[in-house]
Amino acid sequence: MRHLRLFEYIDAIVREGSVRRAADKLYVTASALDRRLQDLEEELGTPIFERHARGMRLTAAGEIYVNYIRHHIAESQRVQSEILRLQGMQRGQVAIAVSPALATDFVPSVVRLFRARHPGISFLIRVAQHEVAMQHLLSFDVDLAIIIAPPKHPDVFDLAVVKQPLLAAMDKDHPLAKTGSLRLSDCLQYPLVLPSTGLTTREMLEGALHPLGRDVRIAAETNSYEVMRGLLHGTDQIGFVLSTGRNQRENSNVLLFRQINAREIHPVPIICAQLRNRGLSVAAAQFSHLVIQEMESMYMED
Repeated sequence: MRHLRLFEYIDAIVREGSVRRAADKLYVTASALDRRLQDLEEELGTPIFERHARGMRLTAAGEIYVNYIRHHIAESQRVQSEILRLQGMQRGQVAIAVSPALATDFVPSVVRLFRARHPGISFLIRVAQHEVAMQHLLSFDVDLAIIIAPPKHPDVFDLAVVKQPLLAAMDKDHPLAKTGSLRLSDCLQYPLVLPSTGLTTREMLEGALHPLGRDVRIAAETNSYEVMRGLLHGTDQIGFVLSTGRNQRENSNVLLFRQINAREIHPVPIICAQLRNRGLSVAAAQFSHLVIQEMESMYMED
């Protein structure tokens, strides 16, 4: 346990970028923390931090050591979780990183379902674009990532993958409401509420809009799917969301959703992933099973 406390100290220095800020977060004195660091570097026979006026930066040896300690911290948490399993999963936490498009309905609904079964389990949920979410996973900040079209990484293992289409979202009384599958050119007749630059759905749209060479009337841009849905109600504007199998059910009294022709915009993968060779806690493993079930159900519905 003393080694684990030292590991947590070093990890805090890395995350905070300075001994002083790490000491404040850990409720220890900066001088005591610095002594622990110096003792460790002397034991290892090499510095693990470069000290600069603006803070601390890992050396090459430090990168190796921090990867080692984060693995052991995660493994310790998993062992503690195994012990908690003997008590019926009465306590514990699951940390997840999720794409913004999944943070409005899909992930909250799965978390609610899980906590209804296991009320003693709490959640830490980080909403981030896929590259940042992947970094959270690689840095041992989260147990699982539930994200859209992430970049491939050799240390990340996909537990489940489903491909979902892009949907045009509109008011239930919109002129296109009675249309089945839409072409993107149909949508361009109306003002658009677009996802913000950098979001996966925006990247998909830009790739499909460019060949059309048409002017786009933009009513608004937002990184909030809730804001987008609010802007559509009672207007002729059209927004865009990734299908999660719940869009239609939860908003059917206000909005309608129509699939964009798959030849114009290909379905995009939604992925539940974990670090390769990292053992999950009992709670995280059970939650991953539920996510996979819900993803498979989502695929069947669409």
